[in-house]
Amino acid sequence: MPALEPALRGANRRPKLGILVPLANEEATIREFLRRVLVHLQSQDRIYCVLDSMSKDQTRSLVSGLAATDPRVVLVWAPENRCVVDAYFRGYRAAFADGCEWMLEMDGGFSHLPEEIPQFIAGMEQGYDYVGGSRFMPGGSHDSPWTRVFISKGGSVLANWLLKTRMRDMTSGFECFNRKAMARVLEHGVTSRANFFQTEIRHA
Repeated sequence: MPALEPALRGANRRPKLGILVPLANEEATIREFLRRVLVHLQSQDRIYCVLDSMSKDQTRSLVSGLAATDPRVVLVWAPENRCVVDAYFRGYRAAFADGCEWMLEMDGGFSHLPEEIPQFIAGMEQGYDYVGGSRFMPGGSHDSPWTRVFISKGGSVLANWLLKTRMRDMTSGFECFNRKAMARVLEHGVTSRANFFQTEIRHA
């Protein structure tokens, strides 16, 4: 469970929040996940559920049904996606085009807890352009095989050395951008098609 790591400073105001979540085969947990997210959202906020052909179960129909009863839930069907990076960027573009001023990305499988959303909001309200989750700060944790922990921690150390950055976690996917920071991400894009695309984004 990540602790929070603030970065660049920005405007101090409460914006329209968009949460973007790539999903696949989540039919067993999607109702519970959305219930736990929605309690933290105001009426103008949105959660963008990005699905593509990787989803083979009933997740799409379940999200569609929930979207019909709550306008805060938005189904983003993206069959053109070729990998998870495409799914994230499809979510970024949907939230940006919908006028969101804060955009929070998270995992839909409970490796990122919805109960942590208020911490991101509180961090952004301090005037940061970006607030990122870190598994390697006090309060953070990494519930994964030791090999993945090694890759994440080692990758962060190496990335900070090579890129002259100072973030403790350069690979976490639990992070929030304001509109200015997201515009930069969308303008620059990434070349990675796998795990370290988050590192490229943080360096941008």
